[in-house]
Amino acid sequence: MNLLKKFLFELQEITNLVVAAFFGLFRSPRYFSETIRQMDLIGVGSLPIVLLTGFFTGGVLILQTYPTLEYYSLQDQAGKSVATSIIRELGPVLSALMVSGRIGSAIAAELGSMVVSQQIDAMRALGTDPNRKL
Repeated sequence: MNLLKKFLFELQEITNLVVAAFFGLFRSPRYFSETIRQMDLIGVGSLPIVLLTGFFTGGVLILQTYPTLEYYSLQDQAGKSVATSIIRELGPVLSALMVSGRIGSAIAAELGSMVVSQQIDAMRALGTDPNRKL
């Protein structure tokens, strides 16, 4: 029974956070400069790791497909087939994994640091909604 109670409490807390975050989208103040900074950090900052992952994945794909294409005398189609498979299939998935892993860990570390240094409590004490600001 205690486990069920704990689960329901956690579910309630998550639901409250999601609802507050959703309705916070339509209230002011809006932090445009912070939004632009985060977009730069997430998008441009993740570009090197995404490009590196795509490069090495393409290398592995060409090493795997070239012998088969050589058997059928289609070596000239190797680049086209690898480019198509990366752009259509693997690129979006690998990009999403790399960006979410990098940014998820960075945000978790930043929030953890803010909790330890009591910055979130200071926001509450100053009357700022931490859910809205963060």
